[in-house]
Amino acid sequence: MCTPSPRSPLSEPFQGKMILAPLTRGGNLPFRRLCADYGMEVSFGEMVYARNLLKGDTRSGNRSEKARLRRAPNEQFFGVQIATNDLEEGLAAARIVAESGADFIDLNCGCPIYEATRRNLGSALLRKPERLASLVEGLAGGTSLPLSVKVRLAAMGGEVNINEVAGGLYEAGAAALTIHGRTASDRYTKAADWGAIARVVDDCRARGGRRIP
Repeated sequence: MCTPSPRSPLSEPFQGKMILAPLTRGGNLPFRRLCADYGMEVSFGEMVYARNLLKGDTRSGNRSEKARLRRAPNEQFFGVQIATNDLEEGLAAARIVAESGADFIDLNCGCPIYEATRRNLGSALLRKPERLASLVEGLAGGTSLPLSVKVRLAAMGGEVNINEVAGGLYEAGAAALTIHGRTASDRYTKAADWGAIARVVDDCRARGGRRIP
């Protein structure tokens, strides 16, 4: 994980902390509550589809998506992960997330499952780094909460472009970047490419950012 600069609003909350990665179908509230009992200090909720959250009355939204905004009483620093490719939709979802009491928002640009990529969400966003950077710039500038971004090394079937993506997100104002060291095509099977992650970290440092251990 790398934060863009020591002045990032997520630099201090993340630095040296035990962080639980976002886990769709795994990182539910009871599991996170248990992890917090054993030392977890920063946590991410399960991925929320912004469009589903906004269905119908924006105050009620989709029940299953709204449930993923809840935090356990013992979660010290909690972020809600959203999936969106539309600025206005993302900002509307971000307002609901802020009202729910989350400490930060995480944009999912790493999910490789068809349910997400067929909608041009998750890792599909990595195909167009400039468009992704524009989306992140709008979200980061239009929400009251810090915005982090979760990415992979490349989209499904695409060339590895993590350095280009990360550079664009840095300039766009992302408060932190989390890198899953596999491509979307790798899913969860191949070994993570730690060298690729290290190169992004080095570039982040050169730009004035820092690595989060």
